[in-house]
Amino acid sequence: MRRLILLALVAGPARADDLKDLVEKHGKALVKDRPHAALVVGVIARGEEQVFAIGQCEGKAPDRDTVFEIGSVTKAFTGVLLAERVKAGVVKFDDPVQMHLPEGWTVPRRDDRDITLLHLATHTSGLPRTPRGFVVASLKDPRNPFGQFDLALMVKELPETELREPAGARHVYSNLGVGLLGHALAHASKAPSYEAVLRERVSEPLGLADTGIALTAAQKKRLVPGYDEDGRPRPNWDFPCLEACGGLRSTVADQLKFVRANLDQSGPLKDALAISHRTWRVVVPGEEEIGLCWVRHPTPKKAPPSIWHNGQTGGYHAFCGFVPGRGGVVALMNVATMKVDDLGFAVLRHVAEAK
Repeated sequence: MRRLILLALVAGPARADDLKDLVEKHGKALVKDRPHAALVVGVIARGEEQVFAIGQCEGKAPDRDTVFEIGSVTKAFTGVLLAERVKAGVVKFDDPVQMHLPEGWTVPRRDDRDITLLHLATHTSGLPRTPRGFVVASLKDPRNPFGQFDLALMVKELPETELREPAGARHVYSNLGVGLLGHALAHASKAPSYEAVLRERVSEPLGLADTGIALTAAQKKRLVPGYDEDGRPRPNWDFPCLEACGGLRSTVADQLKFVRANLDQSGPLKDALAISHRTWRVVVPGEEEIGLCWVRHPTPKKAPPSIWHNGQTGGYHAFCGFVPGRGGVVALMNVATMKVDDLGFAVLRHVAEAK
């Protein structure tokens, strides 16, 4: 999930004591008239970390260890995993995805062009947003749409998928593309699943014990129930096939570790993280660029860009972003509302302006 919001990051210096007021202003508006709403916001500014919890669900306030679905923020992790696998020599950016998929899978082609791993990570593969057959399958349970699209259906429908453009021609956001990338990276790594290779190569090195797809019994107890924007309870989403595009669950504590790793110039996976931040595709000159799944908003006068991703499932919304050299923000909420992004971008502006 994405939307383009331009950030005006060149402004006067922000005051540190404004941060709490800023978060509370946006946060209280988000939970207003929502007795079920739980919001946790983590901020790194001037090297210091702060966590704000607003609202409550089922009589309990959330905290830094409350588990949420993070939806398409998963894509940022998939982009980092691709960079790590390239650094390790397991795959190359320009490898056709076909060479890293199991036998029996057929990737469509157009104009005699192969879809590469880099095409998938930059949404330039020509693949549609969702797979062929996805809409019909999702009607079986619209409240859990990805849960109805399994591996057998993926293998069956993939060869018949019509490419809107030849690979590399145009940027078109694709859940299918990043989901396919996850399968390719797992198969190339001889791993049993996307989750397994992500845990080994990204989550464990960064100390992200609460970031994964399958939850332990203890983590399930910390999983806050989700709601749609109108206050109706929503079931958790399952990803039996396209998990690399949106299947992760996590906590603010873990996401802050992820943000700090992206800000750190010397920590684990520093090279892979730096590679994932680069501009790999310009979407709108001067306004939007794409890293490895990350969205980049360049700024004038050579100021550092904002780098971010958001995510939404049936009952949750997540935002994760940072400004290199300045700081970052994570906002997780158990309500599926895009307005969480407004908070995320407001905090990004604050950390970018901080002196």
